[in-house]
Amino acid sequence: MAKKISKIQIFRHLVQIILFFLLPGLYIMAFSELKGIYQMILKGNFNFIQAFPGIFELVTVLLMTILLGRFFCGWVCVFGAYNDLIHEISKNVFKIKFKVNKELDFVLKYLKYLVLAVILVFGWTFGSSILGSFSPWEAFAQITDISLVLSDFAVGLSLLLLITIGAMFVERFFCRYLCPLGAVFTIISKLSIFKIRKPNDKCGKCRICTNNCSMGIPLYNVNSVRGGECINCLKCIEVCPSKNTSANIVGSDVNSGLAGSAAIAAFAGMYALNGSASKVLINKGLASASSISTSSTQANYSNYKDGTYKGQGTGFRGGTTSVSITIKSGKITSIETLSNQDTPDFYQRASGTVIDEIVSSQSTSVDTVSGATFSSNGIIEAVNDALNNALASSAASTLESTSTSNTAAIDASSDSASEVSSSSETEVSNSENTVSETADTSSQETGSSSSKKTKYKDGTYEGEGTGFRGGTTTVSVTVKGGNITSIKTISNQDTPEFYERSSGTVIDEIVSSQSTSVDTVSGATFSSRGIMEAVESALSKAI
Repeated sequence: MAKKISKIQIFRHLVQIILFFLLPGLYIMAFSELKGIYQMILKGNFNFIQAFPGIFELVTVLLMTILLGRFFCGWVCVFGAYNDLIHEISKNVFKIKFKVNKELDFVLKYLKYLVLAVILVFGWTFGSSILGSFSPWEAFAQITDISLVLSDFAVGLSLLLLITIGAMFVERFFCRYLCPLGAVFTIISKLSIFKIRKPNDKCGKCRICTNNCSMGIPLYNVNSVRGGECINCLKCIEVCPSKNTSANIVGSDVNSGLAGSAAIAAFAGMYALNGSASKVLINKGLASASSISTSSTQANYSNYKDGTYKGQGTGFRGGTTSVSITIKSGKITSIETLSNQDTPDFYQRASGTVIDEIVSSQSTSVDTVSGATFSSNGIIEAVNDALNNALASSAASTLESTSTSNTAAIDASSDSASEVSSSSETEVSNSENTVSETADTSSQETGSSSSKKTKYKDGTYEGEGTGFRGGTTTVSVTVKGGNITSIKTISNQDTPEFYERSSGTVIDEIVSSQSTSVDTVSGATFSSRGIMEAVESALSKAI
């Protein structure tokens, strides 16, 4: 029996480890897709092709959960695997043995519905961005970038630590009491055709199955379990000394290991199909939509010189994203990914939608893709960097044109002076003086034009950028004598704490250096970038 238990559970844990490295954010993505589709419907801008990757992935997970139960929770979810790991360490290394009171356990399991309701109302319906910093799974997904987690997800990190402590004492602490996605799965999995069958009339009084249940289900008191709190870890089947517990599909008993393998194969197959199908639809469907939108848009980048420009941004887990943008006739016509060090699944999810929306709207002020926020921001930052290079190229081109024009004027004056010299020495002298004055003036103008500061026209200009969690930052930039003299925040939808931390430093450095190529403020990276993007947007109107 021990050998059989070892094989099945080793297989389950092996699947969890593999998915931990291959799909570390699958839990976040599944829940975020639910959010994305809900908000599209709420705003009345539901677009099937744009939403397809999320719909397909969400429907895949939901459909598999309806049919086979919560195999996603017991086998696939990385956050669930983390809870398993912590509990195994506490039980086997620290020898912690704790049993939560069954009445208290029953009550606490309703907490996850409260968590789901709070997120649904305040986070999804009213759009409160502060809940994002409270997310323990966001902190968990970004844990390799500890400085980012400490600054942007401090509350989430604190909750993650509390969940870790809870998992040391109660197996699957988060899954039992706090998981909002688990709340959804608990409801829909009750329709599952897969169940754990355990006829009471053949049971003894050992309660071994109950004592080994990851979710604390009182199995001794039921004849079968279909979905609900059960996460299909299959431990109850393996530990039953009388082999009275079995996996059952549509009334027929099946091998538990085979059931687990089939469920994982189904998840993997549907997920792969999702990736291929969504890539085809996005590339064909959204590309077509983008062409239509671009042709009718009034926005253009006439201040940028036509050409191809490269830029870089920072995506998920600090990975560098490099893009190439092409500008023709004052419009962004294409954006190509040169390389990215992002998580492939996140980047694929973000790139198609974000790139097409930038081309379609002719603006980098676009929404991030739900479930791939950091990858989206990395693409947006890379495009802004490329546009900055296009702006510099345009300014250099203007300077070269001005210099050439001035030189031609001097040459023309010199020719005129030569012609005059044949008529009169006095006139020659006067003409030479005129040429000299013209040359001096031209030289001064050329020198002035070569200054980086005088490429902007005096005036006050407004611009927008995208800060932390997609919040819009609007600034007013005043230019006097070709210099940026002041930058004022008109409004921001950023997290107040992060924006306050970044705004003073970033604005002062931009004014001081007369450039938006300044360092971001540690701990407020996305807020800093939002300010820089807003200033760049304003300055593009001052050329």
